[in-house]
Amino acid sequence: MKRITQRSAALAVTLVLAFATVAMSAPKSERSKKSFTIEGTILQINQKARTLLVADRWSDKLYLATVPKGVDVKVTFGLYMNQGHAEFWQLTRNTRVQMQCIRTEEHLARLDDGREVIVLTATN
Repeated sequence: MKRITQRSAALAVTLVLAFATVAMSAPKSERSKKSFTIEGTILQINQKARTLLVADRWSDKLYLATVPKGVDVKVTFGLYMNQGHAEFWQLTRNTRVQMQCIRTEEHLARLDDGREVIVLTATN
């Protein structure tokens, strides 16, 4: 009986390690296409390019998020926080937002003042 539990424990550890190495060896393009949630304060809005410069709420990261037409953004603190989602034209500076995003091909950019930002595309 003791031998069976040792073998099953060893098998379980082996399977976990095998799956972990497969996940880590996934191509970067596949890993970068996964969506994630950003949450922060809007610093700048560009209406023509439909982009938001968002300061992350939990770290010092800056995100430059492109918001395609038809994609809504959830306002967590600001003028339209009682609505479910706000449209792009309703967003203002210093509004706290939460949105689902994916990384684009070029994921780092530099602002005119020298700060680095992560370039994202918002999704629903």
